[in-house]
Amino acid sequence: MVGGALAVLASPLTAVESASGATTVEGIALRQTRSGLVLTLATSGDTPQMVTATAGKVLQADIAHAELSLAEGKRFSQKNPAPGIDSIQLESIGEDRVRLTVNGHERAPMSDIQKSAGDDAVLIKLDTRAIAKARPSKLPDAIATIPGDSQSPASASETSSPQASSERVEPAIELAQAQRTETPDVLVPNPSVVIDGTPISAPSLNTAPPFLPRASAPPVGDFAVSDIDSTLDVIDLGSAERVPRLVLRDASAREVLSLLARAAGLNMAFTNADENGGEGPDVRVSLDIENEPVQNVFNYVLQLSGLEANKVGRTIFVGPRLPNSARNVLVRSIRLNQIDVSSAVNFLVSMGAESAVSKESTTTSVNAVEVGGGTNVSETTTTGAAIENQRADFEDSDPLLRGLQIIGDERTNSLTLIGTPRQIEIATAQMVQLDLRRRQVAVNLRVIDVNLNALDAFGTSFSFGAGNTSILQSGGLGVVNFGNIEPASTRLSPSEVGSGLAPLLGSLPFSFASQFLAQLQAVVTNGQAKIVTDPTLVVQEGQTAAVQLTQEVVTNITIDRETTETGVLTTTSFEKEDAGLNLQVQIDRIDDNGFVNLSVAPSISAPTGTFDVGDSGTAILLSERQLTSGQIRVRDGQTLVLSGIIQESDRVTTSKIPILGDLPLLGALFRSTNRTNDRRELIVLLTPQVMDDADTSVYGYSYTPGEDVQQLLEERQSQ
Repeated sequence: MVGGALAVLASPLTAVESASGATTVEGIALRQTRSGLVLTLATSGDTPQMVTATAGKVLQADIAHAELSLAEGKRFSQKNPAPGIDSIQLESIGEDRVRLTVNGHERAPMSDIQKSAGDDAVLIKLDTRAIAKARPSKLPDAIATIPGDSQSPASASETSSPQASSERVEPAIELAQAQRTETPDVLVPNPSVVIDGTPISAPSLNTAPPFLPRASAPPVGDFAVSDIDSTLDVIDLGSAERVPRLVLRDASAREVLSLLARAAGLNMAFTNADENGGEGPDVRVSLDIENEPVQNVFNYVLQLSGLEANKVGRTIFVGPRLPNSARNVLVRSIRLNQIDVSSAVNFLVSMGAESAVSKESTTTSVNAVEVGGGTNVSETTTTGAAIENQRADFEDSDPLLRGLQIIGDERTNSLTLIGTPRQIEIATAQMVQLDLRRRQVAVNLRVIDVNLNALDAFGTSFSFGAGNTSILQSGGLGVVNFGNIEPASTRLSPSEVGSGLAPLLGSLPFSFASQFLAQLQAVVTNGQAKIVTDPTLVVQEGQTAAVQLTQEVVTNITIDRETTETGVLTTTSFEKEDAGLNLQVQIDRIDDNGFVNLSVAPSISAPTGTFDVGDSGTAILLSERQLTSGQIRVRDGQTLVLSGIIQESDRVTTSKIPILGDLPLLGALFRSTNRTNDRRELIVLLTPQVMDDADTSVYGYSYTPGEDVQQLLEERQSQ
């Protein structure tokens, strides 16, 4: 019935001891109201943590870390508890979750969860006013069915519906656990909107932007690629003969090469001595060749057996390690431009070459003498050359440049390569790729130091006399004089408020007025200053440039006094520091895509005050603002702005006459207030531009000097 009170008690509220750190649902009660239905869950243990979710016609509320303890068992279900609601189920999901499922007639009801005052019950208000409709009064007599399992129809209808609805709203519950949206209990809910027969869902409030479906890799740019043919030398037999058919099994490589050389009409000289002078192993090969040139087969056997060969005239010298007199040895010297010789040698050694680097060393020797002896200590400096040998041994690979000898000279920054023509060609091609000029970048630095100063001062002064009594009040200083004698030897310094009246007098003589005199002064001063530095630095890749606009100030004074026979010897030492702008820019890398990796560290310091150090005078206090950016990446021509280096101070100074200066309203006549606001901000604008230092570049050659610079250049040329 609508408007009445209907109470259904599912189970008695029996006390059940809950597990530690869990919530126990002990009972459920339903009460029909004008707006819908109110569910009361009797709980014990910890405070329930509920998460609600809506999907279609189904409203689900999950209680995390909870268990269900009812008299009937682990499940409660009721159909048609109120208009607009088809069924309600309360069941356990897993071991630590309790789920409440409410199936609406046309759509899910709106929910409002509250904590009951005075007990551990939870109130769930379901609003069905927007969805309640008249139900049909007549049901069919029978429905068509098909044979199924042994489960009764009643139990099947009770269990299948919750499971199906549970599967439909499971993704929505996972989403609601991350973000919970509560619908307030409003008097008039938002009306439903239907366009062309399609209902439009109510707008929802998005508290956060959507997340990416997955992590994406950062973008990559183009990079330079250079391929070098690493094929070793081949022996040109000078014959076009072909082998129609050749089948050999475990034949000696020496005999096979001799057979092929005779087929090409050439001679062969073979030595079995290895690189250590001993006899090398007898290498054997198996061949199954058909219709192949003799020259190709000859080189195939050389490659399989690892033997060296060199053709001189009509004779081919073959062996595991040929002597230099029988090898085709070439010597080439390379003068390096950009890369240093030690780095080049290390690179070629890693490819299998052997090196010998000549380095100059300076040795200083000092002779030892007895203490107090007449012989003076002498030093001898000797300059000599030392040779360092390098060789890399590999376990799982055969180096490409094995047998190539490298000699490096640090004084001339040159390399000498000794080896076969093919090895020297490969090594030279590698040096061409490495001996590249480092890029340079022109960095424009614009440093702005903004000072925003404000002064707000207010003060009053007055004086009057009555008979032998005189009263004076100036800038919060009150003086009362009794008698006719004035302390003329005392001088009165005006405050900052009245200092503008007599700037040339300094301090004023102490005097009183016989008549009433009054003065009211208010000062508001605003100041703004900008110091702009706009240098352009040309920095090479991997180097650091600095800009310093500083001056030395004395920050500490140390006085040492030593008593001697003639008196006291005083020694004064000063500690100096640089005050001003100090800016360092480090260019780490400039890549092929126009990106500049750099780091900048601006700092600015300025004197803020002085302190007394005794008889020697005063020292200066420095205030420093510093920022270190770390390594950042900027595109060529892009401007980087570093700001937020702010220093702000607000000082208020009040001078007043006791008691009188604290009076409301009238107290302003007996006090003076001075408020100073100082705000300083450092802004750095950095724009890198990669320089084109090619032969066709005109960078630096199209400079047009100004009139003053042109006049100075002409004067120097005339001298």
